[in-house]
Amino acid sequence: MDFQTLELTSWKRNQFLVTPENYCGARAHMVSPTFNLSVEELRQRWMAMTASQPRIETGKADDDVMQYDFIQRTKLLRFPDIITVRFIPLEQHRCTLAVYSRSRYGRRDFGVNKDRVCTWLDALAPDRD
Repeated sequence: MDFQTLELTSWKRNQFLVTPENYCGARAHMVSPTFNLSVEELRQRWMAMTASQPRIETGKADDDVMQYDFIQRTKLLRFPDIITVRFIPLEQHRCTLAVYSRSRYGRRDFGVNKDRVCTWLDALAPDRD
């Protein structure tokens, strides 16, 4: 998944995108926060936080660009939702991230992807602007 060329489909409402302003071609649903951490510290916190989530497994990882995929399965039917995160370094010991959470099947998700991303960002909130 390439954030730079990502295009969202308007007829599928089972996705949620958080990015810095003007980071990709798609219009994000929410602008990502800035964290008062190094990019590596944020990545470590994210990994620890996601490891504690239910029904989650790691997917593809690209350490060179700090982009990682996760699969979280729905509780009842075990459908896979895919979450891609990219950690983005900024100046002066700060960083941000891009997150794209989407359901693999269907057109609606009843807000699950948005709730997931917002909950996860809130878990990292103490060090963000």
